[in-house]
Formats: sequence, structure tokens, C-alpha cells
Amino acid sequence: MGGSATPEIAERGNWTGKLDFLLSCLGYAVGLGNVWRFPYLCFKHGGGAFLIPYALMLAIIGIPCFFLEITIGQYAAMGPVTIYSNLSPLFKGLGFANFMASAFVGLYYNMIIAWTIYYLFASFTSQLPWDNSCQNDFNTEFCFSINSFKECIALREKDENFTDAIYHNGNCLTTEDQLNIRNNISHFYACTYKNKTKDENGTEIEEVIGKGGWTSGIVYLDPDATEGNDTTCGHINSTYENGTLKFPQDKLFDIPKPLRKTEAAEYLEISVLNQSDGLENMGEVQWHLCLCLLAAWIIIFLCLIKGIKSSGKVVYFTATYPYFVLVILLIKAATLEGAIDGIRFYMVPDWSRLSDIKVWEGAAVQIFFSLSVAGGGLITLASYNEFKNNVIRDTFIVCLGNCLTSVFAGFCIFSVLGFMARELGQDVTEVVTSGSGLAFIAYPDLVTRFPAAPFWSILFFSMLFTLGLDSQFAIVETILTGVLDFEPRLRSKKTYILGGICIIGFICGLPLTTRGGGYLIDLLDTYAAGWPYLFIGLCELIIIGHIYGVKNFFDDLYSIVKHDMGPWLKTNIYFIYMTLSPAVIGVILIISWANHEPLTKGDYQYPEWADAIGWIIALTLILSVPIVAIVQVIMKTYQESKRAGFNFISDFPSIVYNLAQHTGDWRNNAYKELQVQENGNTEKGLDNEGANTTD
Repeated sequence: MGGSATPEIAERGNWTGKLDFLLSCLGYAVGLGNVWRFPYLCFKHGGGAFLIPYALMLAIIGIPCFFLEITIGQYAAMGPVTIYSNLSPLFKGLGFANFMASAFVGLYYNMIIAWTIYYLFASFTSQLPWDNSCQNDFNTEFCFSINSFKECIALREKDENFTDAIYHNGNCLTTEDQLNIRNNISHFYACTYKNKTKDENGTEIEEVIGKGGWTSGIVYLDPDATEGNDTTCGHINSTYENGTLKFPQDKLFDIPKPLRKTEAAEYLEISVLNQSDGLENMGEVQWHLCLCLLAAWIIIFLCLIKGIKSSGKVVYFTATYPYFVLVILLIKAATLEGAIDGIRFYMVPDWSRLSDIKVWEGAAVQIFFSLSVAGGGLITLASYNEFKNNVIRDTFIVCLGNCLTSVFAGFCIFSVLGFMARELGQDVTEVVTSGSGLAFIAYPDLVTRFPAAPFWSILFFSMLFTLGLDSQFAIVETILTGVLDFEPRLRSKKTYILGGICIIGFICGLPLTTRGGGYLIDLLDTYAAGWPYLFIGLCELIIIGHIYGVKNFFDDLYSIVKHDMGPWLKTNIYFIYMTLSPAVIGVILIISWANHEPLTKGDYQYPEWADAIGWIIALTLILSVPIVAIVQVIMKTYQESKRAGFNFISDFPSIVYNLAQHTGDWRNNAYKELQVQENGNTEKGLDNEGANTTD
């Protein structure tokens, strides 16, 4: 199944079969974001209409950038740290940017894998810890259990003693049991919302109503309120024009919908993360998360201990298992009541959203990150390929496979959300959550409604674990390859270097195991994996399109696949690489910077110093490219200045030009392949000649 063995690339090693690379590439591209980020963006940006800009961005920037990276990686057989130094020494800083971006992403990505390990082990029980009718020690007074709530509704309808019962504090409370609620109405019904007004100068300002919590006296007035605003909320003593109180104090109502916290949400935030109130209160290392993080790094080390020969075999399972689980989940989800509502919401297009530039920006960014372009992993994986591997075929298989996986996962997710909306008596828009909320809150909450809930929980979190593992393999392999390519003499000690990387990664990841670790993860995800990746991709396109040259790129491609694309296709690719793709990414960067807002997490506003740290991380990675380029020019100019007859004005342009051109080592791998072919042909010629020799 793995294909025939291929000749070893000197010292570096290579894949033992073609499927090793293909599955590793697919596993790297198909990650956790396919399961939760794409479906949410599709919902947020017009449902089925989002697929139009998504498909266009796949063609404009996704496939071209993916194809570029695996082609240059395979052609040069170099990792990202050294490939730019040889492709265009002026852009040597891209290697540092790639290396450091992978290091930052690897830190928090493995922490998310550690969460899946914790949930996976917690699922091996007869009753899931987040399925106890809000009677756990970690549950708050705002805990909401759908099963208990349904039982309370049934009691109100059937038992006269429960006619005025309300669901609060995880219980169905009769009138006699409501004394504590009645005495603390400002707490149990507290409403906080943002109200936009204008100051005396006409400037729009945002005022937080009910900011003081229960002390403000602002409460929910509407039992069916789905959000806080000036209609659904008001002061506890506010009255109508006839003098009657707006809040029905003579008859309380169930816990307001916006205040409800599912058991799964409280399990994540309180029991698992023990989340603090912000970065200002990081707290100490939590040992249960610390041990899971240690386990995650040990697993990574064991899977990569023999390099690509071991990870290349592990991916046969980790890259295919998620598809098996997704099919099972879709079959199960499609049979749920209300599933069709979620699918309809997911796929019915809202054409008016196509005029919103943010929809196109969201599609472009999702394509870019979904395919894992500019992270260095694709170049790393391709650098271990056989020289003649068909990069055109692999590009279309991985790119189309990745995007179809996202669309397929969307059906699974929205079938589930449709069911949950029907269960809660809410609209689908009210149960949709973004990011980790889908994986660690919505799905865990869902499985509690299934028979044999622990089985479904094990199935789901094992899928998340394998999805994360594939991507982390490539991230760590990128860091390892960078070190070994930079210092080839260390290749004989590869296992020790890998161990050192894992140990350093574990130690540097310890702050993520503290109570404020969740906030730190979001900070790194926003600043380390956002703009730097877009900037790296833009620089790659500039190098190929305007410095190295698309014609040279075509020549390199021909030496690999021996296929001429023809003048029409070449003309279009010229336009894409030289103009269209870099222009689109450039516009996305400008829009992202122009629309940037301070980072938030729920109601928490990150402090200014935290945003400053994020900017420092992003700018360190981005500015490393021009800074290293300037240093290169200065050093080369200084060396040339010692030459007799040096003239700065006339010689400086040639110095910059020469630094931008590829080095002699760039084609070493191609020359080796050519020598192998020539030696093979010579040997065949000698054999024939020997056969025809007569005495």
C-alpha cells in the first residue's frame, strides 16, 4: 500500500512510499480548524453563498501557493530554514519567520491536543462528568441541564403542585423553594449589555449597561429574551405607565436564556481549565493539564523518533481515522430530529452577503490557513520526496480533499446544531458557537443525549486527537528539519535533538496550563498564526513571480514531472503568480490591519499590554524579513568596499541584484538526480556493449 521503496536522499532520508507523503500532507492540511472553523464561517458569512468566494479563493491563492511550496521543497530537498537562503538570499529572513511561527503555533496546538487527551480519558466512565444534572461540585447557580429542564416542564404540565415551579440553580423549584431566588433577584436575573449612544459632539460611544452586575439592579424583564438590550432588560424597580412593575415579582420565571451555562461549558471553564478572570490573574500550573501536556509531547516524540519513516506510517491511521468517524457522526446526526433545520441553515445562501468585503476576506483567510500554506510544513514534507514525485497530482488531491472535508464536516456540525436548537426550543443562530466552543462544549453537550454517551464521547475526542496529531507532526518536523538543515553535523544525533525540542516545547508550554492559559492560547493564535503566515505567503509569491521568475519555476517543474503545460495555461499561471495572487493577499493584509480591533474573549477585553505583546510577536516575525535583508546588504556592501575600484553608486544595485538571485546550491538536488539518471543510462550501455562483444 505504501508503494515501492525509493532511493535515499543523502543524509536527510526520504519517504518510504508515495502514500506516506500524500497522507502526511493531507493530515497536515486537514486539522482541527476543518471541524469547527469552516462551518462557523460558512454560517456567519451567508451560508451556501460563502462557498462561492471560498471556491474562488481556493483557485486564486490556495492551489497556487500550495503548489508553489511543495514544488520548491521537492526540487531543492531543503527545509524552510535553508531553502530561502538558496532560492533568494535576500529573503533569508523568511526561514527565521517560518521557524519561529512554527514554534509559536506548535506550543499552543499541542496544548489543545492535551485538552483532547484529558477529555478522552475522562470519557472512559459509565457516566460522563459533564452529565450529572448540574449536581457536580464545579456547577454554578447558572448551570442549565436540558434533561432536567424538560423534566421540570413536564411537572408543570402534569402536577398541580408544580404549576408555578421554575427551573433555577440546576433544580425545579416550587414556590416554597424559591425564597433564595426571590431575595436575590438582582443576582439571578442580572442583565449586562452594550448600548451605543452619541456624545455631545456626535461621536458614537459604547456604554455598558449593568456593568456592576447584581449591584446595578438591571435585570431581565422578558422570560423569552435571547439577548440583553434596552427592550428585554431594565431596572428591577422600573414600571409601566400605569405604575405596575415591569419585572413580574409575583411570579418568577426560568433562568434567562442568555445566563444559561451548559454543564459541558462549566466543565470546560471551571473543572478542566479552572479559567481565571483574565491574563492579569494567570495563577499557578494545574497539574492535570500539565500531565496531559507532557503526555502529548511524549506521544509526538515517540511518533517522530525515527523521523519520517515512523511518522510516515503513523499517518496511515491518523489521516484516515477522522473520515471514518465523520461518516459515523453524519449518519447518526442525520437521523436526529431537527437535523434538517441545521443543514438548511448551513446551505441556504444569503446572496446579499456577497457584497460584504469581510465575506471575501474571511474566505481568503480560511483557504490560506486551511491548506496550512506558509507554515513551513508543506516545504518540509515535500523536501523528503523522491525528485520525480508528481507534485501536480498531489496538489489537486490534497487541496480538493481538504476543502471537501471542510464542507463534509459542515454537514455533520450543522445537523447536530439543528438538533440542539430543536431540543432547546431556540433558533439555530442561538446555539452556534465559534472556535473551540463547537469541539469542547457543543459536542460534549450533545453526546449526553445519546444512549451509551461515553462511547460517542470516546469516538469524537479520539477523532480530534488524531486530527491534531497529524498537524503537530508536520509542525515539529519543520522545527527539527530547520535545526538539522542549518547544522547538518547534528543529523547523527537527530533523536537527541528531537528530544530537546520536545522538552523545550513542554517547558515553554507550561504557562498554557495555568488558569489564564486559555487567554494566552487565543493571543498566540491571533498574532503568531495570522498576519505572519499571510506575509510569508506574499513574500513567496514575490520571489517566484518577480525575482526567481515564473519561467525558471516552469523549467524546474518540467525537470520533475516532464510535462509541458502549454502556452495558454502558462500565460494564466504567469498572471496568477505575478499579479493576482500577491494582489489578493496584499489586500487581505491591508484590510486586516485597517479593521483590527483589540482582542476579546467573550466579555473579557484583553489589556493594552497584552495586545502590545501580540503586536511584538507578529512584528518580530514579519520584520525579520526586511531586517535580515538589510543586514545582508550592509555586510555584502562592506565586503565589496574593500575591493579596489569599488564605487557605491554604480556597484550597489548589482550587490542587491546578486543577493536576490539563487545560489549555486539551489540546484544541487536536481544535479544529483541528473547524475543518477546518467549513471543508470551508462550502466545500461555498458551492459549492452558487453553483451554484444565477441571474442
